[in-house]
Amino acid sequence: MTGGPAAASAAAAVLAAASASGVQRLWFNSGSELTSFQEANAQARHQGEPTPELITCPHEHVALTAAMGETMVSGRPAMTVAHADLGLLHHGGAIHNAMWGDHPIMIMSGYPPTRAESRTSPVFWKQQRWDQGSIVRQYVKWDYKLSPLDDAALVVARGLQVALAPRRGPVYLAMPEEVGRYPQAGGGPVPSAQMLGVPVLGPGDPGVVSEVARRLTTARRPVVVTDRVGVNPQAVALLAELADTLGVQVRASRYRMNLPDDNPWHCADPLDQFDVIIVLDHPVPWMPAVEKPRDDAWIGWVGPDPIESRVPLYELRADARTTADPAAFLAAVLAEVGSAGPGDADAVRRRRDAAPAGRRTDDQAPASGVPTPALIAAALDRHLRPEDLLTWEVFDTTKVRRTRPGTLFEKGGSSLGWAVAAATGASIAAGGAHAVAVTGDGSYLFGSPDSCLWLQQQCDAPVVTVVVNNGGYRTGTTTLAAHYPDGLAVNEPTVRGGHLTPSPDFAAHARSQGCYGERVVAAADLAAALDRARTAVERDRVPAVLDVWVPEHLTGSMDPRRRARTPAEEGNTDG
Repeated sequence: MTGGPAAASAAAAVLAAASASGVQRLWFNSGSELTSFQEANAQARHQGEPTPELITCPHEHVALTAAMGETMVSGRPAMTVAHADLGLLHHGGAIHNAMWGDHPIMIMSGYPPTRAESRTSPVFWKQQRWDQGSIVRQYVKWDYKLSPLDDAALVVARGLQVALAPRRGPVYLAMPEEVGRYPQAGGGPVPSAQMLGVPVLGPGDPGVVSEVARRLTTARRPVVVTDRVGVNPQAVALLAELADTLGVQVRASRYRMNLPDDNPWHCADPLDQFDVIIVLDHPVPWMPAVEKPRDDAWIGWVGPDPIESRVPLYELRADARTTADPAAFLAAVLAEVGSAGPGDADAVRRRRDAAPAGRRTDDQAPASGVPTPALIAAALDRHLRPEDLLTWEVFDTTKVRRTRPGTLFEKGGSSLGWAVAAATGASIAAGGAHAVAVTGDGSYLFGSPDSCLWLQQQCDAPVVTVVVNNGGYRTGTTTLAAHYPDGLAVNEPTVRGGHLTPSPDFAAHARSQGCYGERVVAAADLAAALDRARTAVERDRVPAVLDVWVPEHLTGSMDPRRRARTPAEEGNTDG
């Protein structure tokens, strides 16, 4: 506990406990029942008391996604607040991403007043729900509705304790309008999640550690399959050490930079080529309908939740499972291998002598013709510096080399509209680090670009956004064609429900908000456009949006009559 003055209100107690628990920012969406937070924050600042920074957000989806970006970089918990049931609903798919991204965020929303003298608007009847927490209960670890009789600070400390406990994830708190202004007894120490105690995972079951060490040493061809090791930079270094020490190949996703892309032990070979498979914190390491391990392969499964209890039906098999922190587990396996002596040194030597080529990128010169996802990736690979942050949600980034932990981020879930707001929150949390968000045109629209650009300007956190614009949705075009190759819908000139025709002019939209906007229609212009965008962000401190045209799904069209007018037709130039 930390000492503090008497809390003047429940809202003040909430903010005090949040600050004591490590929350640095409150991503705030306005609501008539949320004014107590604004006053409590102002009073704390005026009195010099610790309180989270209140950041105004024009859209709830952006607020929650930016909070995810913050936690990705800081590792600390974050907090959002939104207006009643409506604001909570406006978070939309971001709630799904918060769960699957393992983000320790307290999602709060107000609740309309229920005292007759306070119900001064018709909406207070319309916004009252029987069980507001049910809106998010399937996606959060804990939910609670604050009452006047509760110790508000203790409730917040408890919620954040749950959020920070492995596996981390979002929690939900509803606060009725009257409760926020309700006086709270104070004068004692402020409770925190740390005071209650946040559990820490260890290396796992010693028997499993020993068995994994033995299997990795004696296997003909072992592999580690991982998705989330990169959350902890220490775990990245330990995984690289394990791979090099034992000659173990690694199949790593792009959720994070799990293994530096210049490490030679990267592989993408089918799982049926391996006799020992170690799944290390990966929610979906393979899809049985697409590929699966050999029947005689030995499989060890390790992570904060090695049975993926969030999923109702989970059919992936394993010979051993243990609950463990990936870094602690890797350290224990390395210690076991080192203390056991040479062991099967010949098997290890053979694997190390036959080290694979690893992951490589094509260092090709800028190509002519139209941009493609591969060419955009190659341009980004040449452009990005090792310390730059990259968020993405559109194409495979294996051609974009990342070598530093904490510089590559994917959403973990499957709700689109994530990359730009997440890059914004990540840049803010990283003290203004240069951030690039790569997204599709449909995803960009999902992500409320007006609100994202406003937030970047308001917080002096400009981001370079690369919109890979193919004029439509893959699900509504190529997936449609796969399901109905001879159907009527896919053979119409414009696929209804799939094509975005005509395409919005994202560059002009950015310029209309005082940002830098440029359309790129030639692959040879990609490098220079990325340089100009960096200059706009770093020197001029304005967000930059590159609207990069790639061929349409199905038709392959780059015809401006199907997409939008070109700059020449508009009678101006991008800049």
